Amino acid sequence: KKALALAREEALKKIRAFAESAGRLSDQGLEHEIIAAASRVGLSNERITKQTAKARQVCVWLTATPNSSEVAKLIEQRVNAKELAKKVQESAVAPVSSNFGLKVWTNKKNEPFVEGERLVIYVESEKDAYLNLDYYTAEGKVVHLVPNVFTAEFRIQGGQTYSFGDEGAVAEFKIAPPFGEETIRAWASTVPFDSVLAEAEKVSDAAAHLAKIQSVMKSKAKDPTWASAMVAIRTSNKDDLQVAREREERERKKRGEKR
Repeated sequence: KKALALAREEALKKIRAFAESAGRLSDQGLEHEIIAAASRVGLSNERITKQTAKARQVCVWLTATPNSSEVAKLIEQRVNAKELAKKVQESAVAPVSSNFGLKVWTNKKNEPFVEGERLVIYVESEKDAYLNLDYYTAEGKVVHLVPNVFTAEFRIQGGQTYSFGDEGAVAEFKIAPPFGEETIRAWASTVPFDSVLAEAEKVSDAAAHLAKIQSVMKSKAKDPTWASAMVAIRTSNKDDLQVAREREERERKKRGEKR
């Protein structure tokens, strides 16, 4: 299994789209993730042409048809997701600072969500407030959870925990492709929100939405009626996650590092 994974990796590295992006993927910390996912979609018609075993070492020779366009699409999607997450998270922290307590978290802590798992989002405000809750996806979209999906939670009570996506809720979230880095961002205000934050649709383009709200974010930097919080998550295919972790562990051992 390990030898086959290494053979696939060597084959993938010869695909032009990967070779041209290798440096950027390494710099952005995406190399393990991309190789794992590309192992699933980047090669077809795999055939083991030779296999040898000496002592504890197994060598595998592999032929396969490269799916260059699929690898290029995968790289573009994951890089875009990473860059979008960075923009969202930076704008969530600065220039806006929380002028009263606001927390947002999920049902998993410090662990990626894998395909098919349920995502539950929790929000708690120190004060009674109006709530705006957005989910920035790896697809480059933003889902306007509150008030467009969960309309009843537009006004929340201080000190009470609210959940979004539980079984039986107005909307439930199951992790599905495309995968990558995502962000959930909450805003709370003790006075009604500026109309510029309103979106007619439940889902809109994330980059366009961010550009539209930047002026509002800047104006709220020292506003005592305003608070902002966010949580970053990562989503993955289960098999891809395992392959990425195994590769990361091999690289760590090569460097002589301990977990």
